[in-house]
Amino acid sequence: MTFLSESGIGQDSELDSQTLWERTRQMLGKRLGYAFADQVVYSFGNMIVAALLSRHCAAREFGIYILTQRALDLIIQMCNVFLWGPLAYNLPATAEDRRNLYRGSVFLHQLVCCVGATLAMWAATTWSSTPSRGLYYGVFYPLVAASAGIVFREYTRRMYFCEIRMKEAFWTDVATVALQIAGVEYLYLTHRLNVTNTLWILSVGAIIVSLWWLVREWRRLAFGIAEVFADFRRNMRLGRWFLGANMVFMASSQFNPWLLSGVLGGASVGAYAICESIVNIPRVALTSMQNMMAPTMARAFAKGGKRELQKQVHHFDRLLFAGSTVFGIGIYFFGPWIATAIYKKNVPDNAHMILLLLVYNFVAYAMTMAQSYGLTAIDKAGFTFYANLAGLMAQVGVSFWLVKAFHVPGAAGALLIGSVTVVAVRQFFYTRQIRSGPVEETQAA
Repeated sequence: MTFLSESGIGQDSELDSQTLWERTRQMLGKRLGYAFADQVVYSFGNMIVAALLSRHCAAREFGIYILTQRALDLIIQMCNVFLWGPLAYNLPATAEDRRNLYRGSVFLHQLVCCVGATLAMWAATTWSSTPSRGLYYGVFYPLVAASAGIVFREYTRRMYFCEIRMKEAFWTDVATVALQIAGVEYLYLTHRLNVTNTLWILSVGAIIVSLWWLVREWRRLAFGIAEVFADFRRNMRLGRWFLGANMVFMASSQFNPWLLSGVLGGASVGAYAICESIVNIPRVALTSMQNMMAPTMARAFAKGGKRELQKQVHHFDRLLFAGSTVFGIGIYFFGPWIATAIYKKNVPDNAHMILLLLVYNFVAYAMTMAQSYGLTAIDKAGFTFYANLAGLMAQVGVSFWLVKAFHVPGAAGALLIGSVTVVAVRQFFYTRQIRSGPVEETQAA
């Protein structure tokens, strides 16, 4: 099966004549290339803005900026769980004559979320207005006016993703980042660089590009009161599983630093974090592929049922395993050198062992990640939650003993055991669902 064109129409006449390598090369050369470039641009923009504030503002001011980004991340994550994630899976399964209504419903839901974010930041500002909470006032006050524009721009970005319009996503991100960096640089040159002004500039750049999206996409939005409520319930049914799976995954990721700090002290946390940051370098590529997987899996299932879905999962499995293995080998051999170049004297003596275990974990995480997207495409997202929960229980169950026996490498080993458990449980659920008897191959609109 080839990937759908930007208009969403498959090139069926080419299917039989294309080999797997040709399909993979086509994906790499077009959509995945734009998806990767988009993620690089997105990360680059965040890094440059943070670097300018870090260099030219006081440490406290920079710390406040980082906290504002964490607050925005929370809002964005909730929108992703309950709006953008369900949209990517539900849109391809929606009848063609109803898709504009569904897009319109999600658009209205997003506006409500933006208003809710503004009200939440206002409430947090009111709570932190006492002198003893001055730090938090500096975090929430600038976001009262700036959060809505930034969050809405992220919504327009995800709208491109869910329709696999990666080229447009890339160029609109280029425009957004260019406007934002130019604005922050202007603030520096005019000696007005601070957190409040920076967030205003980020919001203005986001709003300008969002207006461009709105002008071009407005004709594809339709509205109906009954549909707004029906689509809200529809998104919630899927979103609750996304929320649960994400919370369990976050708990698994955050467990090791807290355990190390309690058992071995703060230095061990630093050693673990250094190695983890090196292994996280290729996650830019992984994230760009994740941006494509959800809509691709959903379209495959909507078009050809489990047979076509299984093909896509198989293609992504091979690509993810090969890519993560190549990255893993590079990290194992060059990771300690990279870590030393970045962090100097704080690199642990047993960095090779820690990196090896974390690399195995990265490969295990990536090699069957497509199965979780496949399960969601067939409306079985709950199994991904159960697999993540089983992995967390396995990780926690062995972590105390491994950390006491092997110190920091023990924490990495516990994470690996958890990831292998997730792979095994998720693969069991996926295989059982794919091989099960005939079911409704396409979801009801």
